[in-house]
Amino acid sequence: MNQTYAVRDGSGPGAAATGRGARSRSRAILLLILCGVVLAPPLLAGLSAWRAWDATARGAEAEVARTADAAAEYARRLLEGQFLRLQRANDILAGLSDAEIRAQEAEWHAALQRLATENVAPERETFYVLVYDRDAYALVASNMLPVRMDAPMLSREFNRALRPADAPSFHISPVYTGRYTGRPFFALSARRVRTGNGLPPGAYDGVINASLYLDQVNRSLQALAASPDNVVSLVRTDGALLARSSGLGNLPSEEPRIAEGSTMLETMRLGEERSVSREVSSIDGVQRVVAYRRVGGSWPVYVSAARARSVLYADWRQQVLPQALLALASSALLFVLARAVLGRQRELEGSNEALESRVAERTRALAENSRLMQLAQQAANAASWSWEPGTGQVRWSAEMYVLLGLDPLQDAGTESAAAFFAAVHPEDRELLREGVARALREGAMTLELRVFRRVPDGREERWFLCRARLFPAADNAPAALVGIHVDITDRRRIGERFEAAAGAIDGFVYERDLVTGRVVRTAGVTALLGEEIPEAAAAWIGRIHPEDRERFEREVEAGLTDPARDRYSAEYRIRRADGGWAWVWDRGRFFRDSASGRAVRALGVMLDMTARRLAEERQALLMREVDHRGKNALAVVKAALRLTPGNDPVYRAAIEGRVDALARAQSLLAETNWAGTGLRAVLASTLAPFLGQGAAPRAVLEGPEVVIPGSVVQALTMALHELATNATKYGALSSASGVLRVSWKRDGNTLRLRWEEAGGPAVSAPARKGFGSRVVDNTLSNQLGGFVQWEWAAEGLIVEMGIPFARGTDVAEELSRQAARGAIQV
Repeated sequence: MNQTYAVRDGSGPGAAATGRGARSRSRAILLLILCGVVLAPPLLAGLSAWRAWDATARGAEAEVARTADAAAEYARRLLEGQFLRLQRANDILAGLSDAEIRAQEAEWHAALQRLATENVAPERETFYVLVYDRDAYALVASNMLPVRMDAPMLSREFNRALRPADAPSFHISPVYTGRYTGRPFFALSARRVRTGNGLPPGAYDGVINASLYLDQVNRSLQALAASPDNVVSLVRTDGALLARSSGLGNLPSEEPRIAEGSTMLETMRLGEERSVSREVSSIDGVQRVVAYRRVGGSWPVYVSAARARSVLYADWRQQVLPQALLALASSALLFVLARAVLGRQRELEGSNEALESRVAERTRALAENSRLMQLAQQAANAASWSWEPGTGQVRWSAEMYVLLGLDPLQDAGTESAAAFFAAVHPEDRELLREGVARALREGAMTLELRVFRRVPDGREERWFLCRARLFPAADNAPAALVGIHVDITDRRRIGERFEAAAGAIDGFVYERDLVTGRVVRTAGVTALLGEEIPEAAAAWIGRIHPEDRERFEREVEAGLTDPARDRYSAEYRIRRADGGWAWVWDRGRFFRDSASGRAVRALGVMLDMTARRLAEERQALLMREVDHRGKNALAVVKAALRLTPGNDPVYRAAIEGRVDALARAQSLLAETNWAGTGLRAVLASTLAPFLGQGAAPRAVLEGPEVVIPGSVVQALTMALHELATNATKYGALSSASGVLRVSWKRDGNTLRLRWEEAGGPAVSAPARKGFGSRVVDNTLSNQLGGFVQWEWAAEGLIVEMGIPFARGTDVAEELSRQAARGAIQV
């Protein structure tokens, strides 16, 4: 301590010298540090610029490599597609001689034109097909009619390359300008084969060209380039330039080639699959980063994708320039600050006492600010505050003004305990007073209260969560109650909506912890069961009806063990407090641990379905009673017919048959509660004696599953009964060798049925329609709105029938409606 005071007071020459030497060393060290600080931004900027250039170059190489891959795939598909078209052109002209082609040029021109424009709009035509004979004269083309034969095309490479016996199966020509179209193109050529000119197999008999327009191919390459700064080219392995996204540059329009000595030419001669280099283009003299890719398959073509080095420099400068400017500005600012620091250093050396006092004051302020910052970081959408009970001083963070609808600038200085109490809802002010008193006694408080926030048109009510802690006086700092306010209005409203929704349903919502087995339920469970039950899951499972429990547990277990399944649904009975059973629909969702995938929680809703179940049972009972009474009524009609004296037996049998048909229709509809019946079931019921089991059936049914509604079943059954009765008496079913075939299908909005008899007695059109025919016509045409067509063929009667499909629906639609009307089961 004494030595410290001696140094500060400068007492003694030795101490003074030591102090001056220490200050000199400190000043030198500070000067070095400041120099390093001033130079740091330019050094860091230089390092960042170097790394940015490296990243830019690598990114450009990766980009052109991806573009080259895409362009190579495009070229492969383009050439393979054109080669397939050449083969199809050969197939079109197979077996035709040159004379036959010229004689029917218009017909073969149209065929080749369809081939060339297939799936392509006329304005987007990318190629044309041209056929040459063995003397290089044009025979037929897809783009002109007639072709011009004023001179042979022996000067073109594609009319020479495929003449030798060992010529390849195809040839890709250099770029030419069309003699008549004036448009640059390169051609994919293949020999003509299977001609009708009578030449021996393997002899050269002309070529077929797929000539690709250069402007269309270049446009596709431009799209692949994705940027005007990139250039994509197609090059033949001998250096012939086929296409270039930015044009041919200074090269000739006929047979352009890349210059000798280029890296690409060397790469192609070496047969490398891919390569990346940086070189100067021989076409336009621009230095670029270039990626080469060989086109897949046996195509003698390479693809190059390039990006100008000047573009890389521009991108790099765009990245580096702001950093360089910032570095220079930072160095300038740091230099000014360094001079100020050095100037202040001399002043600070003589101001230690004043500095210590200010440091103590600042330390206390920083400690308080640290506590405010710590609490503010622990909550979102929160405001911090502090209150010193001894002095009454209140401090608010800027967020407090926002929470209260105040302006931090205009309303600054208005913070006080009284101002906050005035904003609190009158009903909650006493709650706040008690909370503050408890915090002063116990050291902390947590409460929720309502606060009025100022808005442009008045004020609005908000909910705040208030948490505070009492920091006792220490180190000359007075005691302070430090806290945060969190706006929880949205959370409260969500909770209120949930409570309202849970109270509105006839059931309850639950949350189940699958690890502990604890279940939390809303109040609706008491109303459902008539008593409260423990929170354990076993307490609920034990109340499930024994017949339903295993099914419920299987459903839940399936969801627990299948990671891909996160939902479950079950309908079962649960025991009430009075011993009765309530039907419930249990639907829920599993929530899984993200690390293990194990289900750890289930959230679901339980709906009381008892009333619906009872209504369904009453409806089923009523339908059975209606069906029973309907059958009794039909039985009474049959009995009355039998007991009526003087009735003709034939007439009585006909009437009884029709009544039996109605009874069968009644039974089929009763099985589905009048929801509809399958057409196959109606036909099987009518033709049951002739379908047979084991032996060859007399009647054959063919058609998809179709459900017809109850309003159609009875009418259709009567019509089918009349047709079956006629077939049994006079038609195919009256003979042992006769066969009846009934088929049906859906034709747009019409259900079509075909009744076809064969193998029975010979039939002919009757002079007049009998009662049965009139029943069929009236039933299908008038009652059902369909149609009937009678054909008295020599082999047997054929009847075509149609019913509007609005009256008959497919199985899937009908079952969907039945499922919507029925109960939802596991």
